[in-house]
Amino acid sequence: MKTINFLTIILIFSGLFTFTSCNDDEDNNPPINTHEDAYVDVILKKVNTPDGIRYVEIFFAGGVDIAATGCTVTTPDGTAYDLAEFWAGPGKLTKAGAMSMSKPIGEYNFSLKFVDGYQKDLSDTIEDVEINLPMPFTVDYTPGDDHMLVSWTEVPNADLMCVKITEIDMAGTKPIFKKAQLPADATSLTINFDGAEGWMRPVDQLVSGTQYWVAVAAKKVEAGTPVSGMSQDFQTSSCVKTKITF
Repeated sequence: MKTINFLTIILIFSGLFTFTSCNDDEDNNPPINTHEDAYVDVILKKVNTPDGIRYVEIFFAGGVDIAATGCTVTTPDGTAYDLAEFWAGPGKLTKAGAMSMSKPIGEYNFSLKFVDGYQKDLSDTIEDVEINLPMPFTVDYTPGDDHMLVSWTEVPNADLMCVKITEIDMAGTKPIFKKAQLPADATSLTINFDGAEGWMRPVDQLVSGTQYWVAVAAKKVEAGTPVSGMSQDFQTSSCVKTKITF
């Protein structure tokens, strides 16, 4: 009887040690964060330039705790780009490709890095879809006026229109003025220099005698995506712009 009790005690302690050891193992190996919120997107931008129509890819990636460096995208022709931190803030990365006379169609492969060291591979595809440029395009403005009138032609198959005012060197900045979601059938917009709707920065950041871009873009969202002014929802964008002196 004493022998049985002694063995029972040993088994009980062995069981407790086993369970404790398992719990310690679980504590030392927490679940891996696979960053399911991460996303990537590529849109095709069609631009009217002095040298004719050109195309450029715009890459987007993001997610909680995505690293500002170490994220890359590789194009269908094998060109690799580092993604740089975007002005929109933490968790959002973007990069423009190289302008080309031909449409860059196909699959784009992203390698994303997170601050915890996790690497995630995702991809997106540019389809062979484009829409017309909003041409002709005019800006009626005389320096000193309290408004300007921007006009363009209606673009068939567009889902929305966008109008912006930006610095000539817009890298690392956000637009001074932006109407991100005008109706697809809109053909003009009067911009009042009153700091009201559409002004993303104070009007006094427009400096007299300085040149700025005024741009109009016709945009189409990806199939199955609700129409919105969110950049990562676009499939293609057709843009024209001109310089004005404020």
